Amino acid sequence: MDVLFCHGLEGSPEGTKVRAMRAAGISVDAPDFRGKVLGERIAQLAARLDALDPARPLLLAGSSYGGAVAAWTAMQRPGRFHGLLLLAPALHHAEPPVPSHAAYRPVPIPTIILHGTRDTVVPLSASEAYAARAPAGVDLRRVDDDHRLAASLPLIVAAIAELQS
Repeated sequence: MDVLFCHGLEGSPEGTKVRAMRAAGISVDAPDFRGKVLGERIAQLAARLDALDPARPLLLAGSSYGGAVAAWTAMQRPGRFHGLLLLAPALHHAEPPVPSHAAYRPVPIPTIILHGTRDTVVPLSASEAYAARAPAGVDLRRVDDDHRLAASLPLIVAAIAELQS
């Protein structure tokens, strides 16, 4: 199963997380969202999805600002993805088309969130609130790391393997 990865505000399609996934043999499609606001990223991701074979199984993943893109997109197309991986997702952030932080709603697909306990960019409470809104299925994993999750790359790869099984 391929991973469709949404990088963060300061990330890129060739960032550390993408390189770690590829080094582990994971097939990753990472659109280039650099310089784009949330609505533009969401629209670009929707166009990318429309161009893909709808029968192609996908795992959607997003980091930080890209986590907001992934969470919102999963809400819009809940049946399209086999799993969702959110990495220190900026679920406290709202800008069009997201009306408020509370608008992010978990979807009924297997979901793992990795969030660093030392994150000073995105509050852990944003992931906790998102997970609390889920009736079931959201696995919030607090890790001893900061926002970039650089020390958690093996955990990211393991979470993908778990969601792909």
